[in-house]
Amino acid sequence: MLIYVTSTQNNGIFDFLNTKATGMPIKKFIGDYELSAFVDNDLSKFPSYRYLAVDLECIMDMPEGLFKAVEAINDWFELRLIIFAREIKPELKQELINREVYNIITGDPREYEELIKKAVSRNGITYQDHLLKDEIHDVVAIEQPPIAEVIRKPSMEETITIDELPLQEVINEEGERVERFICVAGSQRRTGTTTTAIQLANYLANQGKMVAYIEVNDHHHLKSIIEAYRMKKEEIEDGEWYQTKGVDYFYQDGTLMKTYDYIIGDIGVLSEDVIDVFETGDIKILCGAGKCFERNALNAVLELNRDHSIEDANLILNFIAPEEQMILNGFFPAAQFTGYTPNLMGWSVNKELFKSLLKINE
Repeated sequence: MLIYVTSTQNNGIFDFLNTKATGMPIKKFIGDYELSAFVDNDLSKFPSYRYLAVDLECIMDMPEGLFKAVEAINDWFELRLIIFAREIKPELKQELINREVYNIITGDPREYEELIKKAVSRNGITYQDHLLKDEIHDVVAIEQPPIAEVIRKPSMEETITIDELPLQEVINEEGERVERFICVAGSQRRTGTTTTAIQLANYLANQGKMVAYIEVNDHHHLKSIIEAYRMKKEEIEDGEWYQTKGVDYFYQDGTLMKTYDYIIGDIGVLSEDVIDVFETGDIKILCGAGKCFERNALNAVLELNRDHSIEDANLILNFIAPEEQMILNGFFPAAQFTGYTPNLMGWSVNKELFKSLLKINE
């Protein structure tokens, strides 16, 4: 069911959804509205509605009221916001995308119907859809609530563009896209396993790939990350997941609801208990640290890999100062090193590393 807050002239835009074939009920509010007040005072009266469509021509408190409404919807409601605008300034559209509002209906009127159908589909209009249309530009830092400020500060370094060297999709004999499984494990706790997995997921999403991150360990970091980044909860009858910046995040017991290009499993500490899972990865990444008191654990998991005849794991060492890298290459000749970024989801500093890992393993 869909709520539509609209001007008089645009009140019929979504009517085609309410046909015998589709049968989606639409409740209209026609007139001029302060959207923030509508969300605060009226939206809670319609708990069974799944979509809120907003015609920007009828909104009186632009843009501040729109942004407040977006924040309130993300915090308090489990529905999908759809924005309709016959014309929209690029700066406003970018700001909405930065705030993870992707279901934006605008542009050529001949495409409205298809865009609306996409917006109300299971996956909706995605971050990748905008990326592939070259509609996403430099990230604008948005003020976050205190919990997010404690975890990280928004980074201005991420210029979101598709690389000139595209990652290859894997196609089977039937012409269907095949999902690639990336398993990320660590030699011990606090070796940057989760950071590496999440940064890699964000790198792939920013190449236009459909990406899922799954927490396949008992460390339970994902709950804190979801709260800190105020991720949007996506929920359908068959399951639920969380989403931000084009990456879908699943708990260990989650059910994948669509086909992905890459599924990244954060396995945690590599051990006999999970080595079989690690072995299934099309791409395997082993994270370690190089301090003298950490090398025994790293050597132990490397031996575990040899015992299981795993020869294609990529060894990544995190938190290593540049002057120490040459020394550690003497102990671990195959090791590669990540660059440091304070942003958990900041991928650009390690872009070349991720690109080489994926090209080597394709």
